[in-house]
Amino acid sequence: MPKFNPNPTPLEIARRAAGLTRKQLAEKSGMSFDTLKSCELGRRSINNARAIDVISVAEVLGVPPRQILEGGESDA
Repeated sequence: MPKFNPNPTPLEIARRAAGLTRKQLAEKSGMSFDTLKSCELGRRSINNARAIDVISVAEVLGVPPRQILEGGESDA
């Protein structure tokens, strides 16, 4: 059973809103599962990911890239 994250990253919020699992998002976006997981858990900043990965993930989620970046704006 998934654990509830009391302080989710913007990436996790967007992924959950899209109704996707980490595995599904990784497969659809081309970003590695391990990188995606690390970004969601705060072990790695999505801001340091390759631009192509950020853009691809944002496209799959249907949000602007800045919405999934840490410190990004979510009102776009």
